[in-house]
Amino acid sequence: MDLLEAKSRIAEALVESIFRRARYKITPFIQTTIPLRVGREDFSPDFRVARELEQGPPQEFLVEVKYRPAIEQYLSVESQRGENSVFKMARQKWPNLYFVFVTERPERGRSCFQVVSLQSHEVGAAFAAADLADVEELGLFRHNVEDHEELVRRIYALLSGA
Repeated sequence: MDLLEAKSRIAEALVESIFRRARYKITPFIQTTIPLRVGREDFSPDFRVARELEQGPPQEFLVEVKYRPAIEQYLSVESQRGENSVFKMARQKWPNLYFVFVTERPERGRSCFQVVSLQSHEVGAAFAAADLADVEELGLFRHNVEDHEELVRRIYALLSGA
């Protein structure tokens, strides 16, 4: 396993931990169609999160977690790809998918955990990420995300030998 793969698996575990701590029920995503692959990378959902609401049906989302050292740069490239963007292809299969990106070096003032919601993305607009704690429909507490940001920085620094 290389360093990038290790960071990716840790990112997935930390995002899952954030949702568990917020009392979401997490179940693996069962692939019933051909996975969405670009090169060697799979962009299919990693898991399904659900939580009970006081009124109405449970709230459910699909989540795909990706480690990226430079989130803004990655989003810029995906925006330029147009119809060949991973986000456009994923939206056709899973319109309620949330891409959660994890980095140990976010832009100044940004979270280590950032989200692109396929459901709320306007057609034709450039892709932009929101900080995970700022996505209201997910209902995650800022301190929960901040606790996990500290873990990201510590674990990834250990992996990198810093």
